[in-house]
Amino acid sequence: MKVKNILTIFIVCILSSCGDFLKEVSQDEFEPKTATAYQELLNGEGYSTTICLDPITDVLSDDVEGVQGQSYNYTDENLAHRAVYTWQPNMYLLLADYDMTSLLHAYQNLYKCIMACNLVIDGLTDADGTEDEKAQTRGEALSLRAYYYFLLVNMYSMPYNCPGNTPETLLGVPLVIEPEIKDEGIARNTVAEVYAQICKDIEEACRLLDDKASNNIGLFRINYVGAHLLASRIYLYMENWDKVIEHVNTALTNAPALVDLTTYQLSNTSLPQYSTNNIISRDFPEVIFINGGVTGRIKTEATLIKVSESRSDGGLLSLYEPSDARKGIFFSEMSMYYKYWMAKRGTQEQGFVWRTAELYLNRAEAYAGKYVAGDNSCGQKSADDLDALRSKRLSDFTAYTLTTPEDLIEFCHEERRRELCFESHRWFDLRRYGMPSIKHSWYDASGNRTVYTLKERDLGYALPIPQDAMDTNSALKQNELAPERIGEMN
Repeated sequence: MKVKNILTIFIVCILSSCGDFLKEVSQDEFEPKTATAYQELLNGEGYSTTICLDPITDVLSDDVEGVQGQSYNYTDENLAHRAVYTWQPNMYLLLADYDMTSLLHAYQNLYKCIMACNLVIDGLTDADGTEDEKAQTRGEALSLRAYYYFLLVNMYSMPYNCPGNTPETLLGVPLVIEPEIKDEGIARNTVAEVYAQICKDIEEACRLLDDKASNNIGLFRINYVGAHLLASRIYLYMENWDKVIEHVNTALTNAPALVDLTTYQLSNTSLPQYSTNNIISRDFPEVIFINGGVTGRIKTEATLIKVSESRSDGGLLSLYEPSDARKGIFFSEMSMYYKYWMAKRGTQEQGFVWRTAELYLNRAEAYAGKYVAGDNSCGQKSADDLDALRSKRLSDFTAYTLTTPEDLIEFCHEERRRELCFESHRWFDLRRYGMPSIKHSWYDASGNRTVYTLKERDLGYALPIPQDAMDTNSALKQNELAPERIGEMN
């Protein structure tokens, strides 16, 4: 098997020390030969170990608010964040004025990783190696491709359950599942088609990786628990409750146990952000998979954006009960200007983690969804999953009292927000919750406050496709964009 027209990817792979596993075929053509070689290629180019796949969605949500900084905080970089934070439809052009379009390169970065996965999936068929080796590597590559398309379709398309629409009529993203690079442009598939491919990939990955339960491949690669976690997340977004429950049940048979945060000690209790065992770190015991880089991520510390806290506006910090240990572990009080510092990310930070808590939250919401649909036996099952998590988070824990299905769903959403904040979940969750209206305040250097509004079901819930991608793909259609967002002085 010869993989053509991929010199650039392989050169990058060589320069990033993937290993001496490529056989030179010609001046512009290289070919891996073994399953081990393809695993090395996947490790170097398929896994996003140094790439920030999602640098912006945390600051699009209601988990952040504006803050008036001091004069030295009004740097070009911090001012450029305003275009993203206020959901401007022309954010790409505004960022270009500050030479910061890299904030919107998730689209290109994700497709780069997808191409590496495609090469591995295609090439393994004729590669030398045992069937077990091939199954392991193929399962990982399929899981990654499913995840990357999941990110793309949730960044650049309207949600799967978009009110008043069907996934069959919504524009998704271009599906590229072959290793060859085509000269002609590639049109966008529908959201339904993208999700169908995602489901196909993750189901095959779960089948391939299930037999690898005993493999100790480390936290930086996807094992079968991680594949089933991802599957449960995908089906949650599709509101396929039975499939969510099925995959969570499988994952929990070998997932790490929930950590009791009421007794958990960070390695640096006085300055949690300098700990080595924060939530988003390899040393946090609940972690199933950790990966991704952080360079380029819009931060909520020492910038003009901070963690939301106003109770009247439903700020994130107002949602934690006094006995909730998460508030003290996730956040650290710093100063009058930047009262809370994100502390989930310590000195060993990576871009993202998948962890056991999400499994309980996914299943709780799935049971709640079935409860809403009329299956009364599922209400208490949902409450039990929430209690299992909350009993490890609150020192003064009280079991959830089951009332109406609507109250249970709302509590599931609130608990998910408290637990998974700043792990690239909230913006995607808001999309599937019906795309509610959000307000963001921005303060200039003189203290003047301008309020920007993302309306209910706003077109801004789908990000604009970067202009670079539009320029290089003649068949690519831009999203329908909202008008320029003008704030109100307040």
